[in-house]
Amino acid sequence: MDEYIRLMNKSEDYIESHLSEKISLDDLANNVNISKYHFHRIFSKCNDEMVKQFITRIKVERSGVFLAVRDDLSITDIALQYGYNDASTFNKAFKKYMGMSPLEYRKARNDKK
Repeated sequence: MDEYIRLMNKSEDYIESHLSEKISLDDLANNVNISKYHFHRIFSKCNDEMVKQFITRIKVERSGVFLAVRDDLSITDIALQYGYNDASTFNKAFKKYMGMSPLEYRKARNDKK
């Protein structure tokens, strides 16, 4: 089990360092030198969410920090910075995980300042 935890930590590090890119199951499996099928089984055993959901959630959470502190960046700029092709796709993912649009989130965070 310690080996699985090490592989998951290495995978999370990979995700964190490649947030601006599209990250695939193949990328993660190759990073830890195992098959994508074995990686998927290990990931599912160690986490409560699927790989794609995990990646999306991490991207949305990290982008929320930029929305709150970087008023000089547009929502589209932030979406592109986190590997989304357009603001529409980013808005849908953000709203799914955060319960509000990126603009609503930015306004709510700025009102707290």
